[in-house]
Amino acid sequence: MPLVALAPGGPLAPEKSASPLVALATSPFAAAWRSQPTAVDRTKGRPVEIGGDRVRRFIYCDTFREPWCLEDAAVEGLNGLRWDPQAPALLLEGHGPGRQRLRLTYRFTAPYDAKELVASLEGEIAGSPRDRVSLALSLDGRDFILPARACGRPAGNPFHLTTTSSYYFDGLGFWIRVEADLQPGSRVVLRRFVANCRVKPPGRPEVTLTPDVEGRLLYTDAFASSRILHLAEVENPSALEWQRGALLLRGREGAPTQVVIRQRFLAPDPLRSLLVRVHHAVNRRELGGTSSFALSLDGRTPLASCTTPGDEGVFRGVTELRLDSPAALREARQFYLHITLSNDKGSAAAPSNVLSAIEVEARPAEREARAAMAP
Repeated sequence: MPLVALAPGGPLAPEKSASPLVALATSPFAAAWRSQPTAVDRTKGRPVEIGGDRVRRFIYCDTFREPWCLEDAAVEGLNGLRWDPQAPALLLEGHGPGRQRLRLTYRFTAPYDAKELVASLEGEIAGSPRDRVSLALSLDGRDFILPARACGRPAGNPFHLTTTSSYYFDGLGFWIRVEADLQPGSRVVLRRFVANCRVKPPGRPEVTLTPDVEGRLLYTDAFASSRILHLAEVENPSALEWQRGALLLRGREGAPTQVVIRQRFLAPDPLRSLLVRVHHAVNRRELGGTSSFALSLDGRTPLASCTTPGDEGVFRGVTELRLDSPAALREARQFYLHITLSNDKGSAAAPSNVLSAIEVEARPAEREARAAMAP
């Protein structure tokens, strides 16, 4: 089975993870929802990064087990929204006086093309035929097209809205809007929201580093999406699981499991120093996990390496790999990060290996020379 990118509420939802190694911010979202000041009626949200799997599909799925929409969507009419953790569901309610328009606008972005978009929304609307809920798409975040709508009924009207486009969204991102137009006392219950599109990843699995204002070459992957599958060579990707903020390896019954990730980084100038930090966790004592990391210049010969955990059998923290001598780097313009995740116990009860972030900081030779001559 190919790895599928799943957002909150899918099969890899936080509450279904038994691993004590994964730091998952579930309660802060519930607390954030409860702590919203009543004077605030809208939120900005933040873009959702599009990833994908080896069959080049991206799936975003929210079943509202946690109020992630508070982070992901730009909300208009926040005072008319209520999250029910018991259902679980998101409730959009009309309050007086007059009709009320409530909106959740999701923005999806990617550094490569996304097309063949399908969006769907499931729930129920209770009210009059004048009350409605809609689902629409946009390329620019302003003009929304191809709407799918459902109208209310006093006893409730279950709906499954779907809208799709194979032409308009051959670009670097898109917006999806959920909108409810309600009179006082009417209500929309949202139970499942899904966005599904095809992605066209870069031609080669590599990362090109670009300098910041200080000349540093910085790169961070906090696994907000599964883009590493497009930006690295991965052996045995079907053994990996992705959930927001983590890449996981579990054991497979009856046989050891291993995944090898080799990521190539390109620099515009020769390098003089290189630091890579990997935020991760591994449990060998109970779950049989081992994680190994290395840096090379040619993709084969390691110049710096580390294997965890240590004697305690459990590790959770940051592993650093450093190359900062001219003799080691030889003014190279490329380097490789090697990651090997292994499990030899075969227990699938919880993830034995967890990656939560990769950070790269490199300095080109010219920048280092100028810094050394500075007074």
